[in-house]
Amino acid sequence: MGNSKKIVAVLLISMILVGGTAYAEDSGPFTKLGRGVTNIVMSPVEIIYQPMKMREDHNAMISWLGGVPKGIVYFPVRLLTGVYDLVTFLIPYPKSYGYWVEPETLIEGFNKINYKK
Repeated sequence: MGNSKKIVAVLLISMILVGGTAYAEDSGPFTKLGRGVTNIVMSPVEIIYQPMKMREDHNAMISWLGGVPKGIVYFPVRLLTGVYDLVTFLIPYPKSYGYWVEPETLIEGFNKINYKK
């Protein structure tokens, strides 16, 4: 029972941090922390995101046959960059608390796919 309360508390705090910092205009340590938690939580979604992204330039068969393996490769990359951001959120590296992978989080990636101008 005690462990489940700790897990719920950590999840609630994580959601508050992500919600409060994922879309912050200025980059800083808490933006980096929120980005790290977001990328850790959303890293498995790379397997869905990469085929959707490839679909913009290719047919459905190519996007799924190429996108799923690409998503499987990008999944640990996003996970590890999220862990890096989480562990080093107080260190302004890369430059000015920047990010390593594009898009910064998959939330932005899905927004670009769904709301093209």
